[in-house]
Amino acid sequence: MAVTFNWRRTEEILFIVLCAGAAVLSALSLFAILGTITVEAIPSLGLYFILTAENEAPGVGGAVGNAIVGTVFISLFATALATPLALGTAVYLQRYASKNAFTRGLRYLIEVLSGTPSIVLGIFGLLVLVFYLRAYTGGFSLLTGSIALAILIMPVIERAIEDAIITVPTDIEHGSYALGATKWQTIRHVTIPVAASGILTGIVLGFGRAAEESAVVILTAGYSQFFPEFAVKSNEKLAFGMKIYPLQDLVGTLPYSVYHAYENSNVIKISDGFAAAFVLIVIVLLVNLTAKIILWKYGHD
Repeated sequence: MAVTFNWRRTEEILFIVLCAGAAVLSALSLFAILGTITVEAIPSLGLYFILTAENEAPGVGGAVGNAIVGTVFISLFATALATPLALGTAVYLQRYASKNAFTRGLRYLIEVLSGTPSIVLGIFGLLVLVFYLRAYTGGFSLLTGSIALAILIMPVIERAIEDAIITVPTDIEHGSYALGATKWQTIRHVTIPVAASGILTGIVLGFGRAAEESAVVILTAGYSQFFPEFAVKSNEKLAFGMKIYPLQDLVGTLPYSVYHAYENSNVIKISDGFAAAFVLIVIVLLVNLTAKIILWKYGHD
């Protein structure tokens, strides 16, 4: 018995050591990546680099202010487009749909969409939104990139909203029904408010997913060295004879800035690419931290 006991204890210790080693290795890998990017970015990092548009900097590169603003804009528009679809789908699947072949098929399609490589969605956006619908989207533009990104992040937000709705106690909803409320009134005034923290967390995570995406924005949004412009100008090539800025105009993004720096490393300092990547990582970290804070602060109320 003693031998058996010692072997079990040794096996348990070995398993703990392996798991702890895997966790430490993962953390060290992350710190190594972040450390390398930070060190390489230092020569270019500064307020001028962050706050100035590329067209205002001497030479090529030298600033990412336009890309930061563009990243925020395209992520906000994409999230605004994806959230109503995700919310409606989640509410339907959790509170209206019966468990049948149609529902299972719908869930399967959402999972497939969630697992679709971003490059595939980028090519779809390039063919359909940039070329076929150019008269409406403006071709490579903020609107085109936002629509493509909305398709990409919709399953992320939908899954988070579904998980939030599942956590709503059914007793609260039954109490609402007992007081004479309809299902829609219950969902509107009880289910969604109770699940609000989880829903908001999903929206924030969707925003972060849109901000970090590269393949889709490279193939759909194009790139601009200028800060986004707000205007409406005549353009005979577009529907209704007008072009709406910045929606139908090119927009700079941080992922494209990183790609642009490495593609043109002969004329752009390599530290500019690392600095753009550093700023993007910081934005994504702040977005994810915001989601964690929301979930922690309001998820326990």
